[in-house]
Amino acid sequence: MHAVAQEHKHNDTMKNIQIEEVLVTSQVGINKRLEQEQRASKQANIDQVLDRIAGVQMIRRGNYAWEPTIRSLNAAQINLSIDGMAIFGACTDRMDPVSSYIEPSNLQQINVNLGPGFSNYGSAIGGGIDFKLANPKLTESAQLNGLLGTGYETNSQAFQTLASLQYSTARYGLLVNGIFRKAQNYRAAKQAEIANSQFQKWNASAAFKYKINSKNEIQAQYLADYGQDIGYPALTMDVSFANANIASITHVYQPTVDGMDLIKTKVYFNHIDHAMDDTKRPAETVPMHMDMPGVSWTAGFYSESGKSIGKHKLQARVSAYVNRLTANMTMYPETGSPMFMFTLPDVQRGFISLDVSDRILSSDKWSIDLLGNYSFSHSDLYSQAGKDQLSGMKEGSLTRSNHLGNVAVTTHFQANENWHLMAKVGFANRSASLQEYYGFYLFNRLDNYDYLGNVDLKTEKALQSSLGMTFKKDIWQIEANGFHYFFRDYIAGLINPDYGLMTIGASGVKQYQNLDHAALYGGEVSFRVKPLSYLELISTLAYTEGKDHDGNALPLIAPLTNNNSLLLNYKGWNAQLDLSYFAAQNKVSPALYGDSKTPSATLLHAGIRKQFAWKQQRITSSFRVENILDRYYFRHQDIMKIARPGRNFIAQISVSF
Repeated sequence: MHAVAQEHKHNDTMKNIQIEEVLVTSQVGINKRLEQEQRASKQANIDQVLDRIAGVQMIRRGNYAWEPTIRSLNAAQINLSIDGMAIFGACTDRMDPVSSYIEPSNLQQINVNLGPGFSNYGSAIGGGIDFKLANPKLTESAQLNGLLGTGYETNSQAFQTLASLQYSTARYGLLVNGIFRKAQNYRAAKQAEIANSQFQKWNASAAFKYKINSKNEIQAQYLADYGQDIGYPALTMDVSFANANIASITHVYQPTVDGMDLIKTKVYFNHIDHAMDDTKRPAETVPMHMDMPGVSWTAGFYSESGKSIGKHKLQARVSAYVNRLTANMTMYPETGSPMFMFTLPDVQRGFISLDVSDRILSSDKWSIDLLGNYSFSHSDLYSQAGKDQLSGMKEGSLTRSNHLGNVAVTTHFQANENWHLMAKVGFANRSASLQEYYGFYLFNRLDNYDYLGNVDLKTEKALQSSLGMTFKKDIWQIEANGFHYFFRDYIAGLINPDYGLMTIGASGVKQYQNLDHAALYGGEVSFRVKPLSYLELISTLAYTEGKDHDGNALPLIAPLTNNNSLLLNYKGWNAQLDLSYFAAQNKVSPALYGDSKTPSATLLHAGIRKQFAWKQQRITSSFRVENILDRYYFRHQDIMKIARPGRNFIAQISVSF
């Protein structure tokens, strides 16, 4: 099944990943009319959808909740948001990225920004990913439509079931949906079972829209995601539960001023509750039982609009949030009393940001995008217990305030209807994350070190440049982008011999420090050809390389990756053949950063989908085989090089009305 279609707005500036939708028709009186757009990919795996986007790579710790990176930049270097809402995972081991709390069943669109940009919702060095939630659509007459679906995967005996229902009128609309997923341990090639890779979750959301009058509209959204019994084979612990509750209220105003966009104002709150668990691991692999819960909550708002003035298209946004994070660890030795300590000692951050952009259409061929961002970040500890724990490591104030600024200039040249050229330069900086400031003995499975925060970290700075071109003619389309980041005060963990380790079996202790400089560079190439109306070939190529100030390879840098898809759409049948190649990664620094060499891998997948009309319903069925050749493989960003699934048969069916 072809899960996503890419649409580019000014090459390299923004990539809009629109979830594929199928049109559902029904009989209204004696007239047949379009009622509602339903997504054919509501049953897709969000991690695999993201992994197919050029420039996005996924860090994998198991079969659940892969962590998105952009051009191999991750964590606090990029922004992950849901409908512009700031959300932060509660796990100190990054088991719960923002993407783990949404499903394609409640998504409208995924926006990927490959650098400083207006769509980042705040300061970011490496860009961001924003997951746009689906909203009900208002209709002239009352309408009710929905979708039911189920699916099964042979490899992990995984099944899913989902439902979606929408009721809409000219004045208001309600959209509710839910999905349940459950999987057993998956198997690598030759049926080798990967222990502790099971999971189950359910996800539900509700969106309500009310049109007050011709100029005012209210939207309310609630999303709940509850995961249980989640195994992480690459880590020393699993997860007993990972729960998210996300709510927002949005007001949309249509101004009477000519050329002015809608004024959108959102107020939101989210709460993440997460608990690591080692009780289901074999006793001989657990030196000491421990509980490791974590909680994160964020409250915030943003308001944005735009206006066209002559050759200028102006946009502006003001946003702010408060985030509180706490995590602790209770160790239970065989003899003696339990031992308690904070791993994130009741930390918080207040953040306010102003974003402005101006697209100047200087002529039919030339345009310039100007971006400016100012942010203020204030970080501290909100409890005396947290302050007491860190006071032994740091004398004086534990509070940090950072003034941050991002600027970028992008020039576009439309030579003719076939050629488009782009050049971009930008400067961005970021404050250290709360983990990098205040983390206390955070164990990193990649290099086997305990990590300590450092309140004295400088802001990380980056000068970014990129060049791009697009060529379109007849059946051909080619896009190419090259990029370079030069970092100052790059934040990384370095060995600190002054502290003793906490984790049994760890290699030592590292503390976050600023490197003098580092560099990251690479590019992406996309090729599309459609020789026949029903046949299409898409190929993407991506490469990234990173080095620190001493020329050592940076960790978790994805090697050369090539994805190829042959798509056939003939008489209602949709078929897809995928060939993926992941080059070997030999540019590593195991002594410094812990990653090791990774061999190359070539994979073959195939799938077919058919839609059937039955009365007023539409039935969509699909069948797919992944890793047809049953290759034993792993990729460079897979922690601990845990093998990925072998051959897997996937069957899905859905009925929409």
